[in-house]
Amino acid sequence: MSSRRDHLKSIPLFSGLTNEELDLILAKGREQRYPKGSIVFYEGDPGDYLMIILSGKVKVVLLGEEGQEIILAMLGPENFFGEMAIIESAPRSASVMTTEASEFLCIDQVSFSTLLQQHSSIALKILKFLSTRLREADEQIRGLAMFDIYGRIAQCLLRLGQSQGKRIGENLVISDRPSFQELAHMIGCTRETVSRSMKVLQEDGYLSVDKKEITVKRPWHRQP
Repeated sequence: MSSRRDHLKSIPLFSGLTNEELDLILAKGREQRYPKGSIVFYEGDPGDYLMIILSGKVKVVLLGEEGQEIILAMLGPENFFGEMAIIESAPRSASVMTTEASEFLCIDQVSFSTLLQQHSSIALKILKFLSTRLREADEQIRGLAMFDIYGRIAQCLLRLGQSQGKRIGENLVISDRPSFQELAHMIGCTRETVSRSMKVLQEDGYLSVDKKEITVKRPWHRQP
């Protein structure tokens, strides 16, 4: 249990808890594994569990009636999802799919609600997390409405870089990069449009792209 406890403690949401409190969470939670390409839950399903990503990667999406897909977020280890439905006692607001084999710790609604009541610091972290997600959603909507395709790609890459990338010198490096198809679903266009636009941005010296990484060059000195 100590390795799982250490993993939980590395998650900002639980970093202030004692070992005993972390052990209580682990005792109440259950681990669940999904292969790549699995549906964890659909939009509209009952919101009865908070899910913490122990390993793997998921995408949070809105699905259209004809199979269209808008990616709201890409999440990896130390992230969590499902907290909104639990807090509101409401159905899931989006669908979640695994993009690689993944393992989760699931905490049921009663245990999670008790945790929030007993630990105000966790409740405050949840509120901060929800505020950040709301602000990112507002920026995503604004980008779709106001920017051309280059601005939308730049905004999306900066958002990804700030959430899961790292700064190396004056550059922002996004490791385990999304595919062009995934980027297209994030910004509401076709894969071909993303491919053409990324090529132009690379030729103009804004980006470099390889199989595993996207490097945004000197984003601190430019505005999208």
